[in-house]
Amino acid sequence: MSMPAARCPCGFTELSDETIADHLAVVFTPDGSVGIDGKPHEELSGHACACGFSASSAEALEGHLMAAFTPGDGIGLDGRKHGGP
Repeated sequence: MSMPAARCPCGFTELSDETIADHLAVVFTPDGSVGIDGKPHEELSGHACACGFSASSAEALEGHLMAAFTPGDGIGLDGRKHGGP
């Protein structure tokens, strides 16, 4: 039995080559990679972020970056509501 594809409130449906995480990274990451806290956030080598955060895994770093760029209201750079499962 296959798992249902993840969906975003904007209508995006997860594809085999683009996950919901990929989609959210695109709609929330601003040019210059400045987070909602006003600090630069960018993936560096070794699961580190430009802000000084060091993650124990790639998944933890992804979570940190998502939190750094996602506004509380879930409105993306395109003015539409976005979110994941």
